[in-house]
Amino acid sequence: MVVAPSRAGNLPAELTSFVGRRREVAEVRRLLSMSRLVTLTGVGGVGKTRLALRAASEFRRAFEAIWLVDLAGLTDPSLVAQTVAATVGLRDRSARAPLSVLSDFLAPQRVLLVLDNCEHLLDACAVLADALLRQHRSCESWRPAGSRCASTVSSPWRSRYAATQQDYPIG
Repeated sequence: MVVAPSRAGNLPAELTSFVGRRREVAEVRRLLSMSRLVTLTGVGGVGKTRLALRAASEFRRAFEAIWLVDLAGLTDPSLVAQTVAATVGLRDRSARAPLSVLSDFLAPQRVLLVLDNCEHLLDACAVLADALLRQHRSCESWRPAGSRCASTVSSPWRSRYAATQQDYPIG
């Protein structure tokens, strides 16, 4: 049995002003409008997360939900799908694989997932992104329908099946 959430995302409120990155926000928005998977890369502390959250917040009307999934504290790659499911409020009490349940749950929705701090879980995040984006094969070009995924990492990574992945170096 799957218990579905009723929330429309979990983006944190901005507590400080966002100054001087208008061009970067516009570029991330442009990439997200063209591609189903966008990865922001750069050294730690350069502002990847803040930029991803700002760009995501500007897409609020285009998606049913926008979810920030913080993977910094996760050490077990086999728990990536469960962590995303828990973040979106999905509680599964079946014996099905978490990625399968998550894929089926998100398939009919227009969602944007922001996978933050992926660098230590690259393979698991690639598998997750591939599985989720394959559920929406008919949405290869951006329309309000269909899901998107943004990630923040220290170095570029490649999703095996997402033909339209875009990397954007920061800093």
